Amino acid sequence: MIDFQHPNYVNSIQQWQLIDDICEAKNLKQYIVKINSHDGSQSAQQRRDQFFKRSVFYAIAGYTAQGFLGKAFSEPPKCTVPDSLDYVRYDIDGAGVSIYQQAQEVFKDVVRIGRAGLLIDFPTVDGDVSRQDMVDNQTVATVTRFSADQIVNWQVRKIGSKVKPVLIVLKSTENELHYDGFGFDVIDIYIELRLDDDGYYQREWRKHDLTGEHYIHSESTPVDSRGQRLTMIPFVFVGSEANTSRIDFAPMYDLSKINVGHFNNSAIYEDSVFVVGQVQPWMSGLSGDTLNDLRKNGQFIGSGTLMGVPSGEKFDFAQAKPNSLAKEAMTDKVQMMIGLGAMFLSPNGVAKTATQVDGELMAQHSVLSLISSNVSEAYNQALGYVKLFMGDDNEEATLLINRQFVKPNASAQDITAMVASFLQGALPISDLLNWQKLHGLVDKDKTLEDYSEEIGIQDSMADLDEEI
Repeated sequence: MIDFQHPNYVNSIQQWQLIDDICEAKNLKQYIVKINSHDGSQSAQQRRDQFFKRSVFYAIAGYTAQGFLGKAFSEPPKCTVPDSLDYVRYDIDGAGVSIYQQAQEVFKDVVRIGRAGLLIDFPTVDGDVSRQDMVDNQTVATVTRFSADQIVNWQVRKIGSKVKPVLIVLKSTENELHYDGFGFDVIDIYIELRLDDDGYYQREWRKHDLTGEHYIHSESTPVDSRGQRLTMIPFVFVGSEANTSRIDFAPMYDLSKINVGHFNNSAIYEDSVFVVGQVQPWMSGLSGDTLNDLRKNGQFIGSGTLMGVPSGEKFDFAQAKPNSLAKEAMTDKVQMMIGLGAMFLSPNGVAKTATQVDGELMAQHSVLSLISSNVSEAYNQALGYVKLFMGDDNEEATLLINRQFVKPNASAQDITAMVASFLQGALPISDLLNWQKLHGLVDKDKTLEDYSEEIGIQDSMADLDEEI
């Protein structure tokens, strides 16, 4: 059946759902511990509702993922495409989404869940139409992003010396308008991408309203710019470790789980503050007559009126001790989340050197660097498929996302030593320029020729040639 789900997909979908919910701060009630779960009374349900309402959710996982996205795109990605593919800069999916915006969504998917996919599609064209006419008429190859929960099934097979996907099933939705043209129903559709001995073809499946059975709604056989059927499925997997069909680990899972624990600790803490946080006055040894006398005389707590009590009786205030256990548990989890990459400042933090900070962040940055590389390579492969459809085989089509997250710090001594090595002939000028770019001392876009001209190397070499 077309709606069959791959076993690895079934094993991962709940984990992905938790990460999405926590990062998006939605469906939070299901992650709060159900107190007195055995009690089904209305009063118990109200108690549980109040327990949830008093809780405070700190969106640490979501802000951390957003911070990582900001780091990766703090510098605009560099997109190099031929003129006929220039449209991908501002509309890569046919819906007005630029390649930069789509790359951010894919990067966010991989940072959170560790998986995403790109489908390269090309509309069927009748007759002999030039590629330029296609661009002018906006009949072009598109790249569509699919999240991990939409990639429901896949199969791979070794063909020759390569392992290739031979089946990929994608789940999506479509709005089906009512007869009045205003209302609509959201219907599920399945996109079957299949590779057989004759080549690649694509089918769209829908469910019949009456029988409930799935049927083939449409079928197409995309061809390349030469009219040849494809010998591979034009779909690119994107992962946190490798761009393969295998499901990689979800980088934000551990942090999200701790965020859930922190959320429950906050619910316990806030509930205890509400229930026993106020000071409670008490008196011992009271008789009914004494209590009536106090009421008649208008004795009020906190009114500034002296309250007298009969001999042998006591009057005092009771106050609960701080719920240090819940508070300590919250603090411990904050430290865990900081260790896992939560990018926020802790109050009363100890000042650290740049070297210490770089060392602590190196692990998480290596993960980010790998993800940046994987997303960049996925788009390079996707743009290669676009070129296959559009016919621009000889020109470069790439997307490069920033991979440098820990910025080195050069001291005055470092700069002096590097310049001295260059002047003594031990360091080539190209290495000096790259080192200065790495440390932010010169513009990253500066060419070796411009740099050489600025420091007078070309003139010096010319004078040296004349002397020789």
